[in-house]
Amino acid sequence: MSSFLVFEGIDGAGKSSQIEALVSRLESCGRRVRRLVEPTDGPHGSELRRRAREGPAMTAQDELDLFLADRRENVSQNVNPALAAGEDVVQDRSYFSTAAYQAARPELGLTPDQIVDLHADWAPSPDLVLLLDLPVDVGLARVARRGAGDAFEEEGRQRRVRANFLALAERTPAFRRIDADRPAEEVAADVWAAVEAHLQTSC
Repeated sequence: MSSFLVFEGIDGAGKSSQIEALVSRLESCGRRVRRLVEPTDGPHGSELRRRAREGPAMTAQDELDLFLADRRENVSQNVNPALAAGEDVVQDRSYFSTAAYQAARPELGLTPDQIVDLHADWAPSPDLVLLLDLPVDVGLARVARRGAGDAFEEEGRQRRVRANFLALAERTPAFRRIDADRPAEEVAADVWAAVEAHLQTSC
């Protein structure tokens, strides 16, 4: 049986390396895995990244609209077909990121729950959400070591985003909070323990 596994967290949480480790572990167990990321490389996702990096700044509503359009394409072209084919989907970000990040823009006037509700009729709910959580200053220091950041990585916004993620985690049963302010091997061990418990199997 396939599973939809999603990684969430503020910038610098280490999602990419943990996703790589989990995909490898799942494949070594004989599972078929589709690795996805949002925003995608499609036209809407590419425009989101370009505008965040180069400007001009988007309005909160324009940003939300692009995320929704990009996600609709990802769901119809990638997520749903993979799950229907019996593949596990391991995805970097989902609509919970949109809820956390876009609700952190007060001018949008929407709560995280209201943004989640925008997806109710068409976006599959993740079976397991692995929230890699760490202090904002630690995450931003990691981002700075990678080079230039973008519009999503401003400190005040990141603090609001983290608070939104933690609030979502408290009221969403699929969430598992994992302390990401530790060595990568320790984080990976906790990620695997959460996935193993969800799959109810060991290998």
